[in-house]
Amino acid sequence: MPSKTGLLLISEHNLAEIQDFLKSASDSGVERLYVRLSICQTDDLISKIYLLSANLCPKVDVRILAKPLNPSEPDVQLFGSEKPLENSGRIEKKYKKVVLGGTFDRLHNGHKVLLNKAIELASEEIVVGVTDKEMIIKKSLYEMIEPVEYRMRKVVEFVEDVSGEAKCTTEPIIDPFGPSTRIPDLEAIIVSRETVKGGDAVNKRRLENGMSQLEVIVVELVEGSDVILNETKISSSSRRREDLGRLLRPVQNPRTPYLVNLNGGSGSGKEDIGEMLKGKAGIQILNWDEISEEEKSQVLKSEASRVSKEKVIVLLSSDPLDSTHGISEIWSIFLPSSETIKRIIEKNPEISEDVAKERLQAEIQNKERIEKCHVAFCTLWSEQETKQQVERAVKELMKRI
Repeated sequence: MPSKTGLLLISEHNLAEIQDFLKSASDSGVERLYVRLSICQTDDLISKIYLLSANLCPKVDVRILAKPLNPSEPDVQLFGSEKPLENSGRIEKKYKKVVLGGTFDRLHNGHKVLLNKAIELASEEIVVGVTDKEMIIKKSLYEMIEPVEYRMRKVVEFVEDVSGEAKCTTEPIIDPFGPSTRIPDLEAIIVSRETVKGGDAVNKRRLENGMSQLEVIVVELVEGSDVILNETKISSSSRRREDLGRLLRPVQNPRTPYLVNLNGGSGSGKEDIGEMLKGKAGIQILNWDEISEEEKSQVLKSEASRVSKEKVIVLLSSDPLDSTHGISEIWSIFLPSSETIKRIIEKNPEISEDVAKERLQAEIQNKERIEKCHVAFCTLWSEQETKQQVERAVKELMKRI
């Protein structure tokens, strides 16, 4: 449990004040806020709380409890005007085992609505299929999706933290069915409004396999807005886009001058981002692919200060440079392969699509770039959107150094 933990007690008497309570929790610096309801937990209420949380305290990990939490525990800060209620005993659950599936990347409040519904219904086990490999490649910015092992671990931690009763089991899935058509004693499947047909397909497959039918429980998604991705719900895709230009993993090799490698393949917009960085105070741009071996040697030792008096040296390259080069941070630019091929042909109209594909295949792939980098950029959208990513990256970089 984080050191800054809060508990918000909600009843019918103070429900109208929930926005004020959430703002107070955010202002207080609480990292995780448990919400305990002493009123009927309707789907609308659960969704409302998670939606308000996403808008009013987006950096707080809000979790609606299905178990008691003792507010007298150390480091638990109490919010709300209600006194803690005594544990009223075990609530009877409708099913023993339920199943659901999803990507569960950057576990957000939309995911929590689905998981809370499963927690409400299951007394013994919640089975979660977490999509991977072929199931994720059509997602926006899929290259930035967290490793499946990490996503599964976060799901289990959330469910077992909030539930206190049903255990949670997860597995990676590479087809639309996963455990839902393999485990015979499942009783219900949790789906969102947009995946109802998937629930019907599961029941059709179970019928073909001589298995019992699952009750399909439909949960409404939490509303959200992302004009760039044309999203109308809180989504992992939007979360991934928001992480562009932000630090994705800790920096291991700080030094002075601070070396940043900005890399990107054909058509990525590497030179454009390099131009955007040129005018920034404290930053020197060097094209690694063009400077001499002598200059490279100077940049990679104690002699770097002789090459530049700036605090940060950004080295532009086609392929990522690694820590053996003394790099403090790797910044990588990526694009969907279809857009890359389009840009290669636009720049070189004399080459065919097949040649463009061969050129792309010869380069380091997006997934590998992302796995190696500290900060990622995507130039798929407008120049203004790219500038915002760069501004975000520079602002946070200067804070780090």
